[in-house]
Amino acid sequence: MIVNPLQVIKSTLAISIVIFTVAGISVSFTVFDRQKALREVARYNMVWAVSQSTAEFYRFEQRVAAYAVPDSAVDKDEAQLRFDILRNRLEVLRHGDVREFTEAKPEQRETVEAFGRLLSELEPLMQSIDRPGTIPRILAALKPFEGKLARLAAGANEYGSDLTGADQQRLLQLHWLFSGIAAALVVCGLAFIILLFFQNRLLTKAYEELTGLADELRAAKDAADAASDAKSRFLATISHELRTPLNAVIGFSQIIAEETFGPVGQAAYRDYAGDILHSGQHMLELVDDILIMARLDAGRYELDLVRLELRETVDRTINMFRGTKQTEGRSITVASDGAWPWIEADERAIRQMLLNLLSNAAKFSEPDTSIEVQCRFSSDGEVVLTVADHGIGMTSQEAAQVVNAFYQADSRIARRYEGTGLGLSIVSGLMGCHGGRLTIDSEPGLGSRISLIFPAGLVRTPDLIKVA
Repeated sequence: MIVNPLQVIKSTLAISIVIFTVAGISVSFTVFDRQKALREVARYNMVWAVSQSTAEFYRFEQRVAAYAVPDSAVDKDEAQLRFDILRNRLEVLRHGDVREFTEAKPEQRETVEAFGRLLSELEPLMQSIDRPGTIPRILAALKPFEGKLARLAAGANEYGSDLTGADQQRLLQLHWLFSGIAAALVVCGLAFIILLFFQNRLLTKAYEELTGLADELRAAKDAADAASDAKSRFLATISHELRTPLNAVIGFSQIIAEETFGPVGQAAYRDYAGDILHSGQHMLELVDDILIMARLDAGRYELDLVRLELRETVDRTINMFRGTKQTEGRSITVASDGAWPWIEADERAIRQMLLNLLSNAAKFSEPDTSIEVQCRFSSDGEVVLTVADHGIGMTSQEAAQVVNAFYQADSRIARRYEGTGLGLSIVSGLMGCHGGRLTIDSEPGLGSRISLIFPAGLVRTPDLIKVA
């Protein structure tokens, strides 16, 4: 059974939302109940403090009155103790929970302040309670304050009841608010689950479409690869098949053109044989280019890497090129910024690349212009071999496209100059096999500088035996 990960996530999310919602409601009720209990205790403490103060006031009044009776069990210390307790109750009335009540009720705050002033007046009298006439004075001062303390206790009780009712109403509002939030959470969770469900359906549909498209693309790629392999095999096979008859055509036409075994009779026949020889050689070059291009395209071109002196290879290649008709009356110079390097490369490939560049330079420039071959090191230690001409040049867009197989920058070029447009494409491919690259710096009407850039890793130390 295949488990859908998205389905598992949705189920987990739904269960989590339900659990969190129930837990939130439960916790909210617990918190509200606890808060209510704490508030009720606080209100009870406030009412209790006021009631205790009132009760202590009456106890103090009773102890003072009993002290005046002969043979009473109340002595001076007992009366003083009750007075001290009364002062302590005054501090309770001025602070803590009672302070909130007295600040909300200014008239009750005045009662507490009056109570404080009363105790201040009674303090010196308590010091001289033994003197005759002191007790009546204390009782006379206490008598008017009995009603005030009773009203203070009643007001505290009423204020506590009001606050309790307000808190209950507030708790009820908070309860409904939290219930609304919880309900909204449930609705949002359900909506999110529904959204995920539809999104999952869309993703599933898109995945199926993409899978089908991927299968089609894979089949198309396999077909293209098969076609490319078939093309490469066809080109390689047909090239080999064409080389055999072409060699015969070239060989016999050369014998006839050069009259190796004697005169051919009519001079026109000799000219015809020369035309056949020229066409056969051109055809053979085209076949060779196609064969190399097929190997490069199939990735089956094998390099024969040897350590060689680049200057010697360049000189031999230029000497080979000087024997062609393209170099008649043309100057080819070789320059270098310093000593020529030794590199590890395929000498046959370097010779073919250089011949292609020299051929292009001669083909697209006037016969009276020179061709320069230069060698230098780049800042990264790469070997840069450049062939420069002063021909028709190219734009930057044409230079970017000219390395593509069978591409020629202008259709007029195909009519004016011979060629299939494979030369620079082959050079680029051979440089890629060496791990290097081909660069083109050209301007229309000013000529081109085409460079073979060999990586620094191909540079080798000179062969001392060969140098000696």
